[in-house]
Amino acid sequence: MELDAFRRQWQQQPTGTSDPTLTHQKLQAMLANQPASPVSEMLRNVQRDQRIIFLIVILNVGNITNLSRRHLLGGSLVLLDVAVALMIIFVSWYVFRQRQIIKQLRLGDGTTYGHIRESIRQMRALIKNKSYVAIAFLTTVVLAIAYGKHNAILNAIHQGTVDWGLTSLVVFVTLFLMAALLYVGQQRQQRRYGKYLDQLEATLRELEE
Repeated sequence: MELDAFRRQWQQQPTGTSDPTLTHQKLQAMLANQPASPVSEMLRNVQRDQRIIFLIVILNVGNITNLSRRHLLGGSLVLLDVAVALMIIFVSWYVFRQRQIIKQLRLGDGTTYGHIRESIRQMRALIKNKSYVAIAFLTTVVLAIAYGKHNAILNAIHQGTVDWGLTSLVVFVTLFLMAALLYVGQQRQQRRYGKYLDQLEATLRELEE
């Protein structure tokens, strides 16, 4: 790969002050429409995410709707349906916006550093907002389920039949699973996008030195 060969040449350069010309060429190579460039890698990852999300929506929305209608009633059912619908809308917009920002990076020619920095900032903010939305969605699902069962929960409390040990265990496992899902999601975003943004930012810092 041309980019790999360029990286090897770059690593073999003498240590010391970076040559601005070589650093600029390195940045251009990272933005180029080449199979191994960071921008191309991120764009391919976005395309894969689009296909995965499409399959998840098709396979799971119907199942979630059927289960919720079978076990939940009234306001809790409406709340869960609205949360799922909003999540689908957000994820669709998220993937579209992510792809748009990456294409903006590709439009850079390696000289418009402000444009590149702004695109990186927007990409990081988008990834962070996705984590916040995921937390809100998972919390809404848990609250909708709890609200749907609130009569049974209140009756059990009044009758003193609540197994507080089991209840505490369920709450702990639920919180643990939510935290684990968020952590895995963040690590996945770092592998698929964050590390390439780090490479671009490191190159921009070299040009500023």
